[in-house]
Amino acid sequence: MDNIVAKRRLGEGRWDRALKRKMVELSVADNYDDAKHEWLATGNVWWSGNDVMPDWVRNSTMGVGKCLCGHIVVYHFEIQNTENGNIECVGSDHINSYLIMRAIAEDEGVSIDTITDEQIQEWINVRTKSMKAEAWWKSNGDAFTMMFDAVKELDLHFNVHKRDWYYDHEIQQNLRRRVLRKRGEGTYGSPNYKMASLVWRWNHPDNPKAQINTTGFPNDNLMKDLALFYIKREQYQNTLDRYNETRANRIEAIRIAQEERRREREERLRIQREREAERMRIYNLPENVEKRRIEAEEREERNRLFREKQEADRLAREIAKRQKQEEILTKDFGGDTFLQMCDYYGVPEFDESFANNDWERNFLADIKEQMMGSRELTRNQLRSLKKIFDEDLATDKQLKFLKDLGYAGKVSTKGLQGEITTTLTKRQASEIISQLLEERN
Repeated sequence: MDNIVAKRRLGEGRWDRALKRKMVELSVADNYDDAKHEWLATGNVWWSGNDVMPDWVRNSTMGVGKCLCGHIVVYHFEIQNTENGNIECVGSDHINSYLIMRAIAEDEGVSIDTITDEQIQEWINVRTKSMKAEAWWKSNGDAFTMMFDAVKELDLHFNVHKRDWYYDHEIQQNLRRRVLRKRGEGTYGSPNYKMASLVWRWNHPDNPKAQINTTGFPNDNLMKDLALFYIKREQYQNTLDRYNETRANRIEAIRIAQEERRREREERLRIQREREAERMRIYNLPENVEKRRIEAEEREERNRLFREKQEADRLAREIAKRQKQEEILTKDFGGDTFLQMCDYYGVPEFDESFANNDWERNFLADIKEQMMGSRELTRNQLRSLKKIFDEDLATDKQLKFLKDLGYAGKVSTKGLQGEITTTLTKRQASEIISQLLEERN
């Protein structure tokens, strides 16, 4: 459909002269130069193919299908005389710029001198858009709809770019992602021609410039591509059918394989359940219950005997260890090597009487055995010995021994709570005991 372009001014041709005459007859002024300023375009447009005829066309001087000049027209533009209220219609050849400029100036409150050709053309385009779309659909709508509906699914499959890879879970394969081609490539109709998507250009919801929303009808390029694609639809349909068949077969094969795996899994579970049921039946037979009871008693008896043996072995080890410690900590046990080591480290010749508890007894026995073997003591061992000899108070055994030896010194006092305490350290008590024994001998 051709674009309607406003005429800048009326000339001296037959139809222009006729229009000037008619406009003067219907105006207050008696000449065209003044009369033309009385008229403006209202913005109402009607196409003769439209079934509903407005009153301003039906009641016009020349009637439907004719311009005020008498020329036959298809597109009717309403004009109004603002001085006397007369309403007429003119065709697209006589909708001149001045009529439109006055309408724009009054609508937008601007000077006529500032109005551009672009604004005039935009005014025409806006008011004829729906009319042109309606005319196009009345003439071509059925054919377009039939062709578009026939190929739109094919278009979405073939008029695409193949981009990155993705995994299709339905068919369990890696496929190239299909993206609608938004711009054609190559020469139209040639074997290497890559068509832009018909759906994208016409009515895709993600396309802000979709022609259904802009012009309201497809442009010539879209119609050419649609016609070409429609002609080739059978070969495209055959290819798509093979693709869909292959896909459907794979989906079915996957379904069958999954169903087979499901049955195998259920069979394995059934067998497992039967085996477990049989095992539990045998397990709960009276003779087996009795057998397990006897085995449990025998096992408990073995465990009891084992625990008793472990306890007896532990006690035997403790007794042997205690006896060895007592032997080692005997006063005269150790020989010259022990005495030399005591002199070397500056510690008293100690025995069991120096121990206040089991830990000290074990420690002193280990140290004495180490000294008897001429093995060097560590700093930590020496610190522990010094604490026992020089910081810890004399043991009850040492105090009793001093008393038995007739020691005349004060070895104990009674505390505030009635307890018996001493001020002698183990080393001091040991030295006193050694001195008393020498004096006795």
